[in-house]
Amino acid sequence: EETALLESLEGKRGNPRIKPPFPAVKGVWNCPTVVNNVETLATIVPVIEMGGEEYAKIGIGKSTGTKLISACGNINKPGVYEIELKISVEEFLYSDEYCGGIANGKKLKACIPGGSSVPILPANLLLKTAKGEQRLMTYESLSDGGFATGSMLGSGGFIVYDEDQCIVRNTMTLARFYHHESCGQCSPCREGTGWLEKILHNIEYGKGKMSDIDLLWSVQSHIEGNTICPLGDAAAWPVAAAIRHFRDEFEWHIENPREAQSRNFGLSHYADPLEIMAQESSTQR
Repeated sequence: EETALLESLEGKRGNPRIKPPFPAVKGVWNCPTVVNNVETLATIVPVIEMGGEEYAKIGIGKSTGTKLISACGNINKPGVYEIELKISVEEFLYSDEYCGGIANGKKLKACIPGGSSVPILPANLLLKTAKGEQRLMTYESLSDGGFATGSMLGSGGFIVYDEDQCIVRNTMTLARFYHHESCGQCSPCREGTGWLEKILHNIEYGKGKMSDIDLLWSVQSHIEGNTICPLGDAAAWPVAAAIRHFRDEFEWHIENPREAQSRNFGLSHYADPLEIMAQESSTQR
């Protein structure tokens, strides 16, 4: 968070500032300050070399230029890839030029397409939108449908889950991270992130109750939009999306606490989108 960085530069505790005033008006040592990330600065060179008009022709729609995508998880070729903002999610995930498909011949279960703070998408909403359109690696396409059926490109952290991954356990890990990262300045974030981690821990380790799912939803909804910096939203969104798309997995964990310790929920009704697309193509023929 940029204002927390400025506080740290001034030798203070890294707490976000209330805005306005924004850093461009009153930043480090009360002077106007511009804070950029490295990827933004790296883009300056091709813009100067090519010219802004030519550079803007790369990509599609409002998503122009290229973006660095850090792909990890259950894929054959994890790494950092620079992509044009127009290729399809299917191409990025399954082509040998990029991720190379799901590792060990497993099936795709879900993906977090833009870093740990953005909503998770189940397999059946990753390659296609809810309207049946091809999902592209662009800001507009990945957010199509809002948080109900879409997500965000965000920071470009592309995290892939195969059929053996446990959504409850992974969501708990994210909640633990954001609880640890909370500076504690805002009560909704300070208290809420701790409760998210605690409730998810109970569900994961066989102590959960059905009412905990609704409690999780209530806690995250009271964090979102009620903090000085976006870390509160970042903690709430993954939990909300996990419940929205994988509620039956949470329920299974609670109903089968012992079994949940020895095996994962699996795919259930989350069909492989490539199989769905192949079936649709054969039907159209």
